Amino acid sequence: MNMNELKKRAAVEAVKQVKSGNVVGLGTGSTAYFAVEELGRLLREGILKDIVGVATSIETDTHVGILE
Repeated sequence: MNMNELKKRAAVEAVKQVKSGNVVGLGTGSTAYFAVEELGRLLREGILKDIVGVATSIETDTHVGILE
């Protein structure tokens, strides 16, 4: 398993702690990228609702904007 696969696995596991209605700090960097992707998937599928994401960088804010 390469480093990106490990980071993605870590991000997916971290996102499992998020519940509907939470405020979530979105972080910065490659692991945060995977977490944002997973949060987006769960929101699109209706598994999570009413999440407020707080981006910690312009890069993360842009990534979130692309997913909206």
